[in-house]
Amino acid sequence: MSLTGVPFQLLLVAAALGAVAATVLLWPRLARRRAREVIGRLGMLVLVNALVLLLAGSLLNNAFGFFAGWQDLAGALSGAPPPAPQVDVRGGSAQAAAAQVLGSAGQIDGAISVLPTGIGSGREFAFTVHGRESGVTAQVLIKLPRNYDARAERARRYPVLETFQGWPGTPGAFIDGLGISGPADHLATVHRLADLLVVSPQTSVPAGRDSECVNGSAGYPKLETWLTVDVPNWVLRHFRVRSDRSSWATMGLSSGGWCAAMAAMLHPDRYAAAVVFGGYFNPQFFGSYQPIAPGSIALDRYDLAGLARRAPPPVAIWLETSRLDPVSWESTAAFLTAVQAPMAVRTLILTKVGHRVSVWVAELPMALAWLGQTVPGFAPTIR
Repeated sequence: MSLTGVPFQLLLVAAALGAVAATVLLWPRLARRRAREVIGRLGMLVLVNALVLLLAGSLLNNAFGFFAGWQDLAGALSGAPPPAPQVDVRGGSAQAAAAQVLGSAGQIDGAISVLPTGIGSGREFAFTVHGRESGVTAQVLIKLPRNYDARAERARRYPVLETFQGWPGTPGAFIDGLGISGPADHLATVHRLADLLVVSPQTSVPAGRDSECVNGSAGYPKLETWLTVDVPNWVLRHFRVRSDRSSWATMGLSSGGWCAAMAAMLHPDRYAAAVVFGGYFNPQFFGSYQPIAPGSIALDRYDLAGLARRAPPPVAIWLETSRLDPVSWESTAAFLTAVQAPMAVRTLILTKVGHRVSVWVAELPMALAWLGQTVPGFAPTIR
C-alpha cells in the first residue's frame, strides 16, 4: 500500500473512527480507579490521538510531498543517503554563460568601513530595509564573510549570494535553518569557493502571504523590484561587495527556488547564476492571494519555460528535483525541454525522494562547490 495513496488515508480514517467508537463503548467498563482500568483508559486516549496525528501527517505529506514513499520515509528516519541522482545537462556552457559581460546593474565604488545599523552580533545581522524603487519595507538578514572586519581584509570586496526561503518560511531559512555558513566556510578553507556575503531578504510581503516574489498589479507590493533592485542596491551601498554580475548569484528552496530562478533569468545583468532546490518555473499562488490576475499579460512575463524557449538569457542554473516531487517535477520537466544556449542548466534528478529540507541540506555543499567551480566571481582566491 502506497504511503501517498488514497487507500492508506482511508485506512487511517477508518482506524481513527474505529478507535473513537471503541473508546466511547468501552469507557464505562473502565470507569474504576484500579490501575488496570486507568492504564486502559490512558492507552485508548493515546491510540486515538496517535491515529489522528498520523492521519494529519498523511494529509500534509500528500499536500506537500515531504516523503515520496515508504522507502523514502525509512531512509529519512535512518539517516541513509538518497539514491544516486541522474545528472542532466542542457543548453550551452555554464562557465561561458556566467562569465558573459552585460550592462551593469549597479556600480558602487569607494571604501565602506562602518556597518549600517542593525540587530545582531558577530557575523549575522538583521536590518529593516526600505526600497526606494518598490516602496516595500521589509527585513533583510546578512551573514558576513569570515574575517570581514579584520584589518588585513579592509580593502577586499566579496561575491554575494542572495537566498530565498520557501513558503511558509522566514528569511533565516538558509542562514539559520540550513546553516549555509558551515559548508561555505569549509569550501572556502579548502579553496573550492570564495568567501562570500549571504543576503536573505524577506519574501513574504505582506506578512503571512505567499508573494511568489512577483510585482503585483495595482494595490499589491512590487516584490520582484524590491528583491532584485532595491535589496542589491542597498547591499552595494553598505557592504564591501563586488558589483559585477559574475559575483552575484541566487539560491532558493521550494517556492524560494522559483524566486531564485526568476530573479536570475529576468535580471541577468545583476545575477550570473541561480541554484534551485525543489523549485518550479512559473508562479504558483497559494489560497486566495492572487497579486496577478490569471491569464494576464503581466503573468505571462513570469513563464520561465517560455522565456528559455524564445529568448534564453546567459545564466547558469544548478537545480535539484525528484521525479516523485509533486511540487517541483512537472514544472521542471517542462522547463528542461525548453532550455537552450546561451543559458546552461545542470540538473540533479532524484528518483525516490520527496520535497523536504533534509534532502536539500545534503545537496547544499555540492551546489556551493558548483558555484566556486563555474561562476568566476565565486572562484576561490588563494591569498
